[in-house]
Amino acid sequence: MTSFFKRTSLVLTGTVLGGALSLMPMVVSAQVPPSPQAMVEMSPTDINTWGFAAVVPVGGAISWTNMGSQAHTVTATDGSFDSGLVAPGETASIQFDAAGTYAYVCTPHPWMKGYVVVSPDASSAPAMAMVEANPSDINSWGFAVNVPAGATVAWTNTGSQAHTVTATDGSFDTGMVTPGSTAPVTFGAAGLFQYVCTPHPWMKGTVVVS
Repeated sequence: MTSFFKRTSLVLTGTVLGGALSLMPMVVSAQVPPSPQAMVEMSPTDINTWGFAAVVPVGGAISWTNMGSQAHTVTATDGSFDSGLVAPGETASIQFDAAGTYAYVCTPHPWMKGYVVVSPDASSAPAMAMVEANPSDINSWGFAVNVPAGATVAWTNTGSQAHTVTATDGSFDTGMVTPGSTAPVTFGAAGLFQYVCTPHPWMKGTVVVS
């Protein structure tokens, strides 16, 4: 895998994100190609390897924009890729050349965890972000899929257990998504939306809508 970097300007500031938390997305059918995400169980017997993942085609690249106030990294737990420190407002892009499922963390903040599924069947790669929903609460920091208002995010369950995508503020809930099924959620308003899997609440994710 190779990595490359570029600078971009921030679309959302912490103030905008915080003020938009109460805006409500809607669970509706997709009108445009959705941003692909997955529910993964890297090891069926180790629940700590279960989570939500970005999906990218083989040879595709994912970009992570740092929307927080701290420097973060995108570092594979198996050592296969490392963005290095990404300063606030900067973007790191990593190209994925081999199919598989990869776990990653932020090195200075290892409670920030994420996954990438590299699949020959994927048609596009989502934009991602590093977020600090509450700068004073490190448990709210994480990696997020980054979409424009009106876009749809679709989660495909690649595991063996049923999972949900349930907003922590109650604004949306896919209900149980069985293995092999896909659940879309369309986000009509800007904001930052955190979610969990209801039966497996250690599975956490975030959507940033600009």
